[in-house]
Amino acid sequence: MTRRRATLCVLVLVVVLCGLTATVAADESAVETAIEETNGADTATSLAEQTLPLAAGGALLGLGLGAAVASGITYWYKNREIGGRLQ
Repeated sequence: MTRRRATLCVLVLVVVLCGLTATVAADESAVETAIEETNGADTATSLAEQTLPLAAGGALLGLGLGAAVASGITYWYKNREIGGRLQ
C-alpha cells in the first residue's frame, strides 16, 4: 500500500510540475523566446572566438593579484622585523 501511495505521489508531482511549466511557457511568446535564444547563441559564439584573449586577461589578472598579495605580505613581514629591531 505504501509503495502504491509513493508512486501516486510521484505521479501527481510530475503532473503538477508539467502543468506549471506549461503555464509559465504560455506566458512568453514564441518570438521572444526565439530572440532570447538567438542572443544567447550569439554571445556564446563571440566568447568562444575570444578564448585566447580571455585566458590571457585572466592570467594577467591572476598574476597582478598574486603580486599585490605577495607585496602586502612582504611589507607586513618587513614592518614587523624592523619594528622588532627598534624595540
